[in-house]
Amino acid sequence: MNAKKLSPIITGTAILTIASFITRLIGFFYRMFLSSQFGEEGMGIYQLTSPVLALSYALCISGFQTAISKYVASKESRGQSRSAAYVLFVGMAFSLFISIPCTILIYYNADFIAEVLLSEIRTAPLIRIIALSIPLSSIHSCLNGYFLGHKKAGISAITQLVEQTIRVLSVFMICYTMAADGQTPPLCVAAIGLLAGEAASTLLSVIIFTISTRTITTNTQIPFREEVPELTVNILKMAVIININRIIVNLFAGTETVLLPQSLEKYGLSSGDALSLYGVLCGMVLPLLLFPNALTGSVAVMLLPTISEADEQKQNERIRRIANKTFLFCFGLGILCMLFFLFCGQLLGQIMFHSEIAGEYIVKLSFICPLLYLSSALSSILNGKGKTMQCLITQVLGLTIRIIFLWFLIPIYGINAYIIGLIVSQFMSTLLSLYFLKKYL
Repeated sequence: MNAKKLSPIITGTAILTIASFITRLIGFFYRMFLSSQFGEEGMGIYQLTSPVLALSYALCISGFQTAISKYVASKESRGQSRSAAYVLFVGMAFSLFISIPCTILIYYNADFIAEVLLSEIRTAPLIRIIALSIPLSSIHSCLNGYFLGHKKAGISAITQLVEQTIRVLSVFMICYTMAADGQTPPLCVAAIGLLAGEAASTLLSVIIFTISTRTITTNTQIPFREEVPELTVNILKMAVIININRIIVNLFAGTETVLLPQSLEKYGLSSGDALSLYGVLCGMVLPLLLFPNALTGSVAVMLLPTISEADEQKQNERIRRIANKTFLFCFGLGILCMLFFLFCGQLLGQIMFHSEIAGEYIVKLSFICPLLYLSSALSSILNGKGKTMQCLITQVLGLTIRIIFLWFLIPIYGINAYIIGLIVSQFMSTLLSLYFLKKYL
């Protein structure tokens, strides 16, 4: 494969990786700050809201962003800039059409969601604030899909940095102001930061898009009106399939989130201890293990439009070479990170989180790194090939295994059963992804 074909992936990956490392570094200090402000139990309560945001994203946004990225890349490869812009507007219109009613529904039913579905009424104020971010996230994500379809990774990186920076600064300022007045900041401040960051990144994305569209040319278009119906159907078809996939996956993931503290209580922990342990594992340990995934995640983001373009042009040999290089890189990085966390995990837990338990779990979960870093890239290749159903099967398999461990084994063996379940489920889903891509590996 020549350098010209590889350069969009390499350049885009480098830009996104730098931005992702910076945002994750900021995020670590941010999590340490939140932990000091609200404690491990507060982190657990905040983490309980993640299924609400994830499920709304799956319903309203994720499929449209992916479809926009794929079809914009396809149209731009043919010089059809006007069609690429149409892809964005159709995808964004349908995304907003779903996200606005979703926001209203979640906002006015926050108490029910908190008490009945999450079994924690203290999450209700956070859910109301988070709901307001959904339409903003819809606009921002669709525009990001458009930019990535153009392989303009720099724009996505800038908006990512702005979002994280504004989120952290707004929380710092609110907490500092309240502390100066002798008040204790409530946990909902963290949700306010999320909303502020999303608003800032959305505004910046709209401004950049407005400026960039002035250069769109229309002199190389195929008959545009004849193309509109087929293009609209294709966008909706792909977006709906991916949204359904993500909804199913997030329903499983949401079930896992709710079941984990409850299963730990059945094991014998108090409600507060269960939430604290959940906060340590999901709010501290897993984000640390995912830190190097900034690099492999950036590879995955750039793979989708590149694979889509190659698939559109029937360049199977190019797909094969990209897939093999991606496999070797992601798996090799995972092995190195596994060894690092295995031997340094205890020290990292004490230095970063002042927690021996966190260090213990970092060591135990280090074995998941090669599989974890590889899975996102494999999923991106499958989506680029239009194999959304295969992605769903691999993800559901992994989550089903984890829920089985949650339901039957954690009440008997405790948190160690969950750790084993994570490793087993990731191994099985990665193995299945490799099977689906055996033609290219």
